[in-house]
Amino acid sequence: MHRLLLGSLLALTACESPPGVAKMDFRRTPPAGVSGGQWVAKFSGQALTDKELAQRFAEMNPYARARFQTVEQRKDYVEGVVRFELLAQEAVRRGLHDDPEVVEAARRVMVQQLLKKELDEGSGGVTDAQVAAWYEAHKADYVKPAMTRLSHIAFGKDHREKAETIFAQVKALAPLDAAGFGKLAREHSEDVRSRELDGDLRFLSDDELGTQYGAEVAAAAAQLVKVGDVSEALIETPKALHILKLQGRQLALNLGLEQARPSIVQLLANESKQERFRALMERLKKDAHLELNDASLAAMVVDPKAPAVPPTTPSPGFIPAPPATK
Repeated sequence: MHRLLLGSLLALTACESPPGVAKMDFRRTPPAGVSGGQWVAKFSGQALTDKELAQRFAEMNPYARARFQTVEQRKDYVEGVVRFELLAQEAVRRGLHDDPEVVEAARRVMVQQLLKKELDEGSGGVTDAQVAAWYEAHKADYVKPAMTRLSHIAFGKDHREKAETIFAQVKALAPLDAAGFGKLAREHSEDVRSRELDGDLRFLSDDELGTQYGAEVAAAAAQLVKVGDVSEALIETPKALHILKLQGRQLALNLGLEQARPSIVQLLANESKQERFRALMERLKKDAHLELNDASLAAMVVDPKAPAVPPTTPSPGFIPAPPATK
């Protein structure tokens, strides 16, 4: 269906028409700039020429083009094109160009073509200055220290006996029994911040571990090798006793401007598209004098449990709003 619509696409009439009203021309459209040549097929007052055929073959990738080296192969291709054109003509003869599904499909393709022209073409690109400014403003996203993710169970220093008892229970768990460790953390840890998270400290750098939990914790974390490893003993800091379990590690990240450039260019290009889309929609809504009736919308009742009814027309097209700007 889309091949039919794209191959013929929409000739809008120059006459005065209500918004959204147009005529579609479903006749075959030869390649732009191709004229003349010897006919290779005639049908319904039309002619498919060798020049048009050569252009179509040239537009194919080499793998596809290799399938049309003999006369019979080229004849099969021409007959395939003719079959499609005759079916398209028959569909128009039967009035299917006015079928709601055909019209809705055409509208969807037309909207996609509009957005492609508005957002993908003539964007002006992303400048080096924009890339550099983004990199400097978000450098923390591209230069990061190594990070360690630990879970812990913490006790006050005057609760050593209890800490030793829980430590023995932790040691009895399988290395990858995160649920078992989390249960012990929820039931016994005295660190309020991490207790409800099953003892999870999230990813922290060595400096952050040292600052928040003590240099002893950072040093002990460095000794844990495999995910699931548990500290060999209780880790004592000036403030607390800790049982540590390794959850994961992230390597240090140190991307320079040139290494980060491709991802930044893509990000900025997407942001530019979203801004142009917002501007386009604001202009179109203003020109159309758009009004929304919040009272009517609020009065509606949408029953999520009601059975679906058969559709009477194709579902309308829908274009979501772009993400909100930060």
